[in-house]
Amino acid sequence: MIYINKDEVNNIVLTLSEVSTLTNPYYLFVFQNEMNPESTPILFTTTDISAYPERYNQFLLDEPVDVELIKGQYSYSVYESLIPPITIQDTTGEVIEEGRMVVSGAIVNSIYD
Repeated sequence: MIYINKDEVNNIVLTLSEVSTLTNPYYLFVFQNEMNPESTPILFTTTDISAYPERYNQFLLDEPVDVELIKGQYSYSVYESLIPPITIQDTTGEVIEEGRMVVSGAIVNSIYD
């Protein structure tokens, strides 16, 4: 499971290399809001910053600079590519990992408090 805090730089650590079929791939993350499955999926790609990519893969996601997410639950899929992907068509088309993601943040006071 991936945990994201709004308005922070978030560290994402996964083990993608063990299921990758490409050598030195780029990864494309696709986030789908579970409360609104009709919404457009959010695409995210960044560089793997892991010191040991054969053991784990590490990525930084700066919310809301890289992508802007709404608090809640998401499903995610990860694709691999030989080139830096912009769309799913730029990848092999095979999902190499799926999971869930939770986006949370500070509680905002409303006019009803």
